[in-house]
Amino acid sequence: MERRVVITGLGVVSCAGNSVPAFWESLLAGRSGIGPITLFDAAGLPSAAGEVRGFDLPELSPKEKRRMARCTRFAVGAAGEALRSAGLETSPEKRAGDPFRFGALISCGAGGIEVYDQGYEVLRSRGPNSVSAFFMPRYISNSVSGMTAIRYGLKGPNFDPVSACASSAHAIGEGAWMIRRGDADLMLAGGAEGCITRLIVSGFNALTALSRITPPEAACRPFDRNRQGFVPAEGACILVLEELEHARKRGAPILAEIAGYGASCDATHITAPDPSGAGLAYAVRRALDGAELTPGQVGAVYAHGTGTIANDLVESKVLNSVFGEVRVCAVKSMIGHALSASAALGAAAAVKTLLTGFLPPTINCTDQDPECPLNLTNQGAVRTDTGAVLVDSLGFGGHNAALILKRWGK
Repeated sequence: MERRVVITGLGVVSCAGNSVPAFWESLLAGRSGIGPITLFDAAGLPSAAGEVRGFDLPELSPKEKRRMARCTRFAVGAAGEALRSAGLETSPEKRAGDPFRFGALISCGAGGIEVYDQGYEVLRSRGPNSVSAFFMPRYISNSVSGMTAIRYGLKGPNFDPVSACASSAHAIGEGAWMIRRGDADLMLAGGAEGCITRLIVSGFNALTALSRITPPEAACRPFDRNRQGFVPAEGACILVLEELEHARKRGAPILAEIAGYGASCDATHITAPDPSGAGLAYAVRRALDGAELTPGQVGAVYAHGTGTIANDLVESKVLNSVFGEVRVCAVKSMIGHALSASAALGAAAAVKTLLTGFLPPTINCTDQDPECPLNLTNQGAVRTDTGAVLVDSLGFGGHNAALILKRWGK
């Protein structure tokens, strides 16, 4: 009998709030977390970003914080909230169970990019012997999963799945498969980014991928006729995935079930999605097959919804072809595009939809593109009694991933 995988904990650090309750309250209210860039001088660049504000880890010493990149601190904070919400001890010494049965797949694409910038400036101005011994362990992207494991004593499977903006969907899907095939009983899965730097924003700007619409809170306009591009964001989201019987034995709160997962590659273009949408459609149908659901049984979709011309057209085509009429929400309109963390943030919101029966609004879509004929929540939050939600993701390189989450007990 195949082992079933449930979600027993959630943790969020985002521009819309640094906890799950704050994040969800902001989404339901349709309140944008996007604002002007403050982390660097953005002269000559689009000035909107989803920056994390007011975040701290009081349990860490100043030295511990200095030895972690911004993305790693976000991941450690989100993981701590996820563990506590799952009823698990954050202290390895106090937590029962075999630590080799508890792993972590936490994606991070950019790594400690601000550490890179600082290190290069030291190298340029003072020479190679002045570069810190902590440069590499702070900078490399797998430090996010590695440092989280060190902090919380997780000795099971651990690495950083990187597939651009589909990364944390792959982390969640592959983490669930690790549990299904018996490699672990518990996994932390999700993503983290701390990527609001002049270099990263300049790179996306060079691709003409960023929105210049003002004011910043109106810049991200998924599926709107006048959309211009995405808004970069940062943050982290971690889910506790757990084998069903393991969760039942310890009386864990079961929030939802990971029912289906699909993945594919367009193999067409390094940045643009395949205009046919065949790869994304394949991933979505694989997720439906894994969940043993028909399209009509999925009542809501958390779309990738970046607000770029090409992505929105392809995604609309796929969702219409697979589902026909289905409610669609694009939370990036409020939280921007957190790259590797974006799919996990969508998955956390999907869990809350299954628990509360509400689907958040899609803001800023005031003139819906007729070529994107989706049933959007652009008139405000809506009620839904669906027992299954799809989260889909697309990433540079042609990566596609789809997750289906089911309400527990259905």
